[in-house]
Amino acid sequence: MLASGGEWMRALLEVHCEELEWLWGQRLSAWRSAEYDTQALAQLDERIAAHTDALVLAGEEALPLVRECFEKAEAVPAALAAAYVMLKQEDGSGPLHALEAFLDMEGVAFEGFQLALRYAPPMRYEEALRRLAAGESELHAAAALSALAFHGKLGPNERLLELVRSGHPQVRCVGWETVVFLESAGTGKHGQGVLLRKLSGELQVAMQEPAPSVRHAAMHAAAWTRQPGLLKELRRAAVESSKDRQVLWLLAVLGDASDLPLFQSVGNDRSLGTERFALLGAFGHPALMEFLLRTMETGGASAAARAALAFRRMTGINVDTPQRVEIPEGGEETGADEDSLPEEVRIPDAELARSRWELLRKALPEATRLCHGVDMMKTSTPEWKQGLSLDVRWELALRSRFDAGQGEGPVDLERFPQVG
Repeated sequence: MLASGGEWMRALLEVHCEELEWLWGQRLSAWRSAEYDTQALAQLDERIAAHTDALVLAGEEALPLVRECFEKAEAVPAALAAAYVMLKQEDGSGPLHALEAFLDMEGVAFEGFQLALRYAPPMRYEEALRRLAAGESELHAAAALSALAFHGKLGPNERLLELVRSGHPQVRCVGWETVVFLESAGTGKHGQGVLLRKLSGELQVAMQEPAPSVRHAAMHAAAWTRQPGLLKELRRAAVESSKDRQVLWLLAVLGDASDLPLFQSVGNDRSLGTERFALLGAFGHPALMEFLLRTMETGGASAAARAALAFRRMTGINVDTPQRVEIPEGGEETGADEDSLPEEVRIPDAELARSRWELLRKALPEATRLCHGVDMMKTSTPEWKQGLSLDVRWELALRSRFDAGQGEGPVDLERFPQVG
């Protein structure tokens, strides 16, 4: 701690707090973003660590401001930024006091603090987390178990079985998110394989939950823990709820060539908006390429631009031209994703795309899943993966874990800080 509070102007400390709020906002989406790669994420984490260290070093000079920022937080990144600093305090009593206050938190404060528990090292308050995990409040117990699981300190905790059966959807949702952080069944690490086998039956029920948040959390848990009934359930749900984007996305990542007819239908379903092109890119079957090329040739500007992104995802080739076109308000198609469209998009060179595709098609005649110009049914190199955007890295990790129980897990992908 710095000795003289006079050396630390409140205005300077406020700058650190404001920067952290913005940086954490970026970070929450960056680790699964097309705009970041591994190196860019590591650089972002370095900036977060630098501003955090400044506030931690300021000690008592900064703590009142940090608490004030937490109490006034109106968005999760602001609450997370302040909570993370509080949990990093060098005085061991500070994190413990913050954990005591956690029991009274709800809404944005709860969500931000829960994430801070995930990202901050728990050495100073691990026992307090365990007490919280055994406590009366199911929601706060679920958050504590999630943090312990993320840090590899959960063990075969039977409380998790109780929480995924809770009468409260939010508790069940956090419970299934916690299962994502467990090791795959059969590894035996910390006895978690036994726990996962007990959870397997609950997962089959949870994947058909009426509450979308719980259903989707259960499906993600089933994917990361390699549940054998997942693909069957995804295919059933994709037919019965053809507009469920989470179901379609998981099937695009985990499905196989037998799912091609479904994704051909997805491409033609304009009610899904231009987001459908991202689903086609994630599925990656070469038989979808003609549809993407025709869209670039004859579709509207937003559809052509999104088709070009899917083309780039499959081939690794950027066919954007310098020409930009403004998208009219409301977009050119229906679909829930239109509000997220940029104000203007680049027009792709459809002729270049077609000529480059002909070369790649001849080079990979037997491919059934393409990603950045590589046949994903064959071995890819670590060096190739290192240069991928983080959304692709995440999807490849999920597929590798689901198919073979190998490669990066969710903790590896989300852990803070990342090393470039």
